[in-house]
Amino acid sequence: MPILYSIMFDFQAPLFLILLAASPFLILAQRRTKVIAAKWRKGITFFLRGAALLCAILALADLHRTHKEQRLAVVFLMDTSESIPRAQHEEAFKQINAAVAQLKSTDRFGIISFAKEASVLLEIRPKQDQPLESGTMVSLETLAEQAVGREGTDVLTALKRAIALLPDNYHRRIVLFSDGIHNAGGTSLKDYMPLLLASNVEISTMPLDAVNDAVQVVQLQLPTQVGKGQSFKMAAVIETDGSIPTLTATLYRDEMLIDEVEWTLQSGRQVFALPVQQVWEDGIHTYQLKLNVTDAVPENNQAYGVVKSTDKPHALYVESDLAHAAHLKTVLEENGFVVEVISAAEMPSELLTLQRSDVLILSNIAAEALSTEQRQRIENYVRDLGHGLVVIGGDRAFGAGGYTETALERVLPVEMTPREQKASVAILFVLDTSGSMANYVGTRQKIQLAIEGIRAGIRNLDEEDLAGILGFNIAVQVISELTVDHGALLQNVARLKPAGGTTRMADAIQRAHEILKLTDAKRKHIILLSDGKSDDKESQLLDLAKQIADARIGITTIAIGDANKRFLDQFADAGGGRSVYVQNVQELPSVLMHTVRETQSYVVQEAFQPNITEPMAPILEGIGTPPQLYGYVATTEKPTARVFIRSHQDEPILASWHFGLGKTIAWTSDVKPAWAKAWIPWLNFGRFWGQVVNWTLPAGDANSDFDLTVLPRNGVAEVIIDAQHSSQAAYILRVAGPNEASERIEMQQVTPTRYSGTFQMRDSGTYIATAQRKGDGSRQTEILSVSYPAEYAEFSVNTALLKKLAEDTAGIYQPTPAQIAASAGAPIEKRASLAQALLVAAAIMFVLEMILRRFSIASGYLAELRGQFRNPSETAVPETLTRLTRKKADVSTMANRDGHATLVTTPQCKSVVGETAHEAASSQSIEGAMPRLLAAKRKARSL
Repeated sequence: MPILYSIMFDFQAPLFLILLAASPFLILAQRRTKVIAAKWRKGITFFLRGAALLCAILALADLHRTHKEQRLAVVFLMDTSESIPRAQHEEAFKQINAAVAQLKSTDRFGIISFAKEASVLLEIRPKQDQPLESGTMVSLETLAEQAVGREGTDVLTALKRAIALLPDNYHRRIVLFSDGIHNAGGTSLKDYMPLLLASNVEISTMPLDAVNDAVQVVQLQLPTQVGKGQSFKMAAVIETDGSIPTLTATLYRDEMLIDEVEWTLQSGRQVFALPVQQVWEDGIHTYQLKLNVTDAVPENNQAYGVVKSTDKPHALYVESDLAHAAHLKTVLEENGFVVEVISAAEMPSELLTLQRSDVLILSNIAAEALSTEQRQRIENYVRDLGHGLVVIGGDRAFGAGGYTETALERVLPVEMTPREQKASVAILFVLDTSGSMANYVGTRQKIQLAIEGIRAGIRNLDEEDLAGILGFNIAVQVISELTVDHGALLQNVARLKPAGGTTRMADAIQRAHEILKLTDAKRKHIILLSDGKSDDKESQLLDLAKQIADARIGITTIAIGDANKRFLDQFADAGGGRSVYVQNVQELPSVLMHTVRETQSYVVQEAFQPNITEPMAPILEGIGTPPQLYGYVATTEKPTARVFIRSHQDEPILASWHFGLGKTIAWTSDVKPAWAKAWIPWLNFGRFWGQVVNWTLPAGDANSDFDLTVLPRNGVAEVIIDAQHSSQAAYILRVAGPNEASERIEMQQVTPTRYSGTFQMRDSGTYIATAQRKGDGSRQTEILSVSYPAEYAEFSVNTALLKKLAEDTAGIYQPTPAQIAASAGAPIEKRASLAQALLVAAAIMFVLEMILRRFSIASGYLAELRGQFRNPSETAVPETLTRLTRKKADVSTMANRDGHATLVTTPQCKSVVGETAHEAASSQSIEGAMPRLLAAKRKARSL
């Protein structure tokens, strides 16, 4: 098809064209001019003058050139995913070379390779005459290097990248080389089609054959949950092309070989039964099937699945102090739980491992004791799987444990900030700087560790918190008065230096007492770092501690090194505070940080009677009046939370709420002798905790009257809920996948008893889908194991998708190189202003006209000068110059006052003129008279 090309002109300021009316005046002036010059010179001068004027007028009118032509920009998309063999890439490059060779010189093209992600191989550029292999340096090796995430195919992302690469003012075309399998990304091509149409891009599609895979395990079928000792069936779904008549397969459970089978295969998809299984151990069990065969795609020759075996509800109990775990563990086992006690370091980070437990209990666990991934898994465990969570307090839990703005705070029914704001906190760090602080622990001094610890504590202060630093040995040194300038505190703490001599602890404590008494802070606290050795009497110090307690100033003593731990404990008790012993001085920074957090989150350490606010609630049924508690961590309940027990300061002690599909409980006191010493021997201690933990348990799947089915295909899972009875009930479906992926799926009612939804399976791994009916809480859980990426699941060409994509966007399915390079679409209009070029042309012609006009006058003088140095007989005088010379010789006039001309002469001139006139009269020709005339002029000039 020949290219369409046309040029038109228009004006942006046409009013200036009225200046063309001056043209007749220019012509008239030219005709009436008295300038004596050759006709050709007059004509050229007139033409240049008129052309310059015309260009200036057109420039003022802003003349534009409108240029219309058909230009093509094409981007080639090359599928480089694992499902496309190398031979298909070679064939595709041949077709791209052939198409590029037929592009017009005004056309442009680019190349993008894509798999799970897209990569630009060639930016959009003009057409090249040489083939791609030599001209653009794109090869199969380059293609392999640029391929990203070949275990998936995201056609949509590639199309978006190509659309962004195509320039405007071109007919935009995409040529897609692919098998049409779209199995990655979060949006289907069908849903995105309206936006593709709106982008005004033509898409042509070229199918590429997929890898020829002999056999694969499509799915390993097994139940999600079975009872302990219960027999259950398993089956394998196998797909083959018929090239393998028989094969053997090996079955593993928890990585241990348990069986081997042999099958006779037929072409297509078949279901083979596996030996009946039975498990006696509680927990999650993984089954894996491996085919003993070698083919083109080994990744899909294996599959796995998981099954949960349970008899009693399982509680995973994570305790910071394992020595005190027996109290709660015993009463839970009496309530029918299987309890597994672990430390924070043993906390599972895999959601599948957590899923085996019905409830998770965290007792006095700091946020930093768990990784970010573990905290996120806890959130998924409750919100997405519908399991229970109980968090028990202590000096390292809730706000004191750093839960603020973490996943733990999001999942709990309480906020870490108490009602009483932190702006009224004042803390004094009182540090022993005696000679013993100069001792080394490993490679570091005690004083340096203490300084580092104080800095860690200061960094955990809120902006409005007051803080100060005192040092003491033989005397008391005020390092920093109370201030909110925490930056200055961080610098001043470096002034702490160890010194010898006696230790005057009493003076330091008294000084701290006096400083804090003068502040208006509602909460005041002294943090004492010392080995407890002082020259003061112990009774004096204990009396001072009581005075401090009476002034409602809190005390925390931190014993370091070879300390008098007995005395520091007594001192803390006398002041109503707490004592911490740091055996490993390397832990001092962490201890100080936690101590500050306790003050920040208002750890309350005093006896009080708990107040039951909902005595008729099932969670408190039959417990009666509870005993006193001796401490708790102050928090604030969230708006939708229920508070069953409150403190004497109206702060939550026992609170609960629903989070996603699960339930969580916050107990802000502890289960140890520190704060709950009166609860442990209480008669209803076991009943209380049994009812609390039972409240969080998910509703059993056996009570549900609906079925949940998950069907995977091409990276997309279809979820189907089939109810036994027609209803308008709503269902909540949450899916927890690998790599911390979690989402809520919208379920649409398609029939009176069926609901449907879909979700993307972006990665291989375990997907746990949990459906819960609103209202009664009935739920079902289905575990889907994706054994390998979707790229290895299907090896066929999605012809229907490729044809629809081309048809809907006015493209061509399987185009020829000529069709790829053919011009199409409406001509593209491009407009350009000619004003600047016209002004330059006008200036050039004006200068040329001026030069030519001046040259006509100057040429006569130049001829005279040349004649003076030549032989008169050989001098050739042009006709025009002769006429000019005659006129000059005849007369010289000047205007007088009345306007008449006067002849001006001198005697000498008369003589010369007379002589000249005589000679001119007697001359026979112009050629003979001219030399004599010139001689006469030279003679006259010499006079």
